[in-house]
Parts: sequence; C-alpha cells; structure tokens
Amino acid sequence: MKKVIAEREVFKTSIFTIKEIDLKLKNDKKITFNLVEKKDSSLIVPITDDGKLILIKEYFAAIDDYQLSLPKGRVDSGNPLEAANRELQEEIGYKAGELISLGTLIVSPGNTRHKTHVYLARKLAKNKLPGDEDEEMELTKIPFEHFEKFIDKKQLTEARVIASLYLARRYLQTHKKKR
Repeated sequence: MKKVIAEREVFKTSIFTIKEIDLKLKNDKKITFNLVEKKDSSLIVPITDDGKLILIKEYFAAIDDYQLSLPKGRVDSGNPLEAANRELQEEIGYKAGELISLGTLIVSPGNTRHKTHVYLARKLAKNKLPGDEDEEMELTKIPFEHFEKFIDKKQLTEARVIASLYLARRYLQTHKKKR
C-alpha cells in the first residue's frame, strides 16, 4: 500500500499550487510525485420552468476560444451549495429556488487535486449579483433535451459540462418516473 511521507509546495499562483509528494511504496521504494492543487468548484445546470437549459458563451484563455458552458466558479469560502447559488446569480442573473446535488466530479485524479460539485438549479427567479467576470457573458437558452445536438456539433466540449448534463438528465428521468 502506498503511503504519503512528505508533501511540499513547489510553486503557487492565485489559481493553483504545484506540489511534490513523496510516496513510500509497498516494497519500501520511495518515489516523488507531482500534482496540481486547486480550490474546489461548483458547476450548475440551470433549467427554467419551461424546460430550457441556460448556457453561457464564455471566453477561455487557455484555448484562446469561446465555448458554450455552464455557470461555475471556485468555492472560495463557505460551502459548495452557497458558491453554486452565488455563481448562478453572478453569471446568469438568476437565483435558484431549488438546488439539487447531482454528485461530485474528479476530472483528473492522476495529477490534479480538485473536486467539482455539480448541482441542478430549478425554480429560477431573476436576481443579478455583481460578479468578477471581465466581460458580459452571452446567454443561450435551448430545450434541455437538445443538449446532445450541441455536443455533436462540438459546441459543448468541456468534460465537466458534458458529464454534468448527463447527470442532470439521469436525475430528471429518474424523478419523472416517480411522480
């Protein structure tokens, strides 16, 4: 069994920290492992009362391109649920009357220490909070059941967004049957 015997910070930015971890293996061999540590985030799947999914057209500097995405943000303080409702209001101008946890995603456990908490937002009411976004985000509303068409057209490509949409669909299908 592997055991962490030491951990040290190598480099730190406002967004992430690079760490080295010394591991002791079963055979007593010691290895050093590198990882990126980031604050956890909340990602929200907002669906209006008439069944529309609200997407954001957002610029991502790492790929130098715009993409359709979902509201999301770091959990700086408080809990992921509070961060989810705050990000929803800052990014799309809606407050959720109902936030349902759909689970937690770990996208790259091989080299990243970061969790994304996923929520389904329903019973939306307009309520805009000032945010830290550098530019106005363009909103797009589509029928929720059409999200796969946007995946097929390569307009939705982020793994967390795609996984969250499928988690939301599974939740909605499961709970629709129980009514």
